[in-house]
Amino acid sequence: MFRSAQHVIRRSAFPRLQLQQSCQQRNATAGGNSLLKSDEGPLSTSTYHKVNMLIMGLTPVAFALSPSKLNLPIDVLLGLALPLHAHIGMSYVITDYVPKISKSLTGPARVLLLGLTGVTTVGLLKLNIFGDGMTETVKSLWRGKKKLEEKRKA
Repeated sequence: MFRSAQHVIRRSAFPRLQLQQSCQQRNATAGGNSLLKSDEGPLSTSTYHKVNMLIMGLTPVAFALSPSKLNLPIDVLLGLALPLHAHIGMSYVITDYVPKISKSLTGPARVLLLGLTGVTTVGLLKLNIFGDGMTETVKSLWRGKKKLEEKRKA
C-alpha cells in the first residue's frame, strides 16, 4: 500500500515537472529575437533587477562626485544602464498592453522600442563623452542663470 501511494504521488507530480522542463527549454531557445523580446525568460528578469540595483547605487555616487574627472565612468555606466532598464521595462508594457489593442502591432511596437533605445543610448553616450555629462546636465537644472554664465566664462 505504501508503494502504490508513492507511485500516485510521483505520477501526479510528473506532468508539472514536464511542464517546467518545456518552459525552460523554450526560454533557452528563444535567443534569436532576444533584443526584440527582451522581456521573455529568466535572464532578462534577472538583468532587469540587477541593472535596477546598479542604477540605485550609482546615481547618488554620481551626484556626490560631480563635477570631477571621476564622474565620467559613472556617467557612461548610467548612460548604458538607464536605456537598458527602460528597454526591458517597456518590453513588459508592450507584452501586457499592446495585444489588447491589436496583436499584430506587438512586433512593430518592439521594433520601434529597439530603435528608440538605440537612439537614447547613442545620445546619452554623446552627452557623456563630448558634453558636460548626464550628472552635470541634471544639476544645471537647479542652478541659477548667473552660476551657469560664470561657469561658461571660466
